[in-house]
Amino acid sequence: MNKSFDFLAAVARNYYVDSMSQSEIAKKYNLSRPTIANILKECREKGIVEIRINDSSPFSSPAGQRLMGLYKLHTICVVPNETDYSLTLYQTCLQAARFLSTLLVDRIRIGISWGTALYHTIRQLPKSGIVDGEVVPLMGGLGASALYYDGSELARILADKLNGRSFPFLSPLLVKTTELKRLLLSEPGICETVEKTKNLDMALVGLSSDQPEDSALVRAGFLSISEARQIYKEGSCGHLCGYHYDMQGKFMDIPINRRVVGIDAALFLRIPRRIAIACGRQKSKAILAALRGGLVTDLFTDELTALQMLSFCE
Repeated sequence: MNKSFDFLAAVARNYYVDSMSQSEIAKKYNLSRPTIANILKECREKGIVEIRINDSSPFSSPAGQRLMGLYKLHTICVVPNETDYSLTLYQTCLQAARFLSTLLVDRIRIGISWGTALYHTIRQLPKSGIVDGEVVPLMGGLGASALYYDGSELARILADKLNGRSFPFLSPLLVKTTELKRLLLSEPGICETVEKTKNLDMALVGLSSDQPEDSALVRAGFLSISEARQIYKEGSCGHLCGYHYDMQGKFMDIPINRRVVGIDAALFLRIPRRIAIACGRQKSKAILAALRGGLVTDLFTDELTALQMLSFCE
């Protein structure tokens, strides 16, 4: 078969960036798995893919150590930046997946939010030998524009890797009124999932800026750009599990936060390990605020973002 450069690059991107398995790629292009393996080998030989091994650990980055000294963190991992953002995100999520695998024990109870970073992290997590793990979405998500990044779908994939079970959260993330929220939380299926969020050992979350043009809630279709601008004017810096927080990392007492269908914000802060995976300098203020407020206990990010965060501390 005549393989163009663009085709080789597309297969390489599917495997190394999109975290697709060789079998999934073979099905996508109607080829055999050994053929895909040979194509990936050819990509390395032709220099389309370059594999770099960093001698220094991203867990010992100078920027990370400075942030560790400023804020109370169990762990911080700062990954060197690649020329392409998607590759930087891939490497960050790979480190997060490897770290997560060291924390897994039988009957562990994990809460998970949603988003691109968590999707890539879960996809790269190897199948675990533990038993009876439980995975719970931390909030509703019906109506998201990308369903495979939804918390319930991520919970299902992660539970399979933990040889356990997941609990779907069949509710929108945001509703129009607090009364509608109350009614939804009284529904048996939703009530069962919310109850499961009260006894978690760990949470895996993403962080997003609340600048309207960078807001993940806007991209996912949960907020309009005008709503996002109003929240930002009120002093919101970022959001986590749908809840907006200010520059000091405090969850804000604003109407929209009272309409989030998910784990109680105060209850979230009682989860022993709250691991955040977030890349991109546009998120630097939101990540820094989360550290200031003690919203997360562990952070995986990239070097340029960490340096930008430190510049705000000077």
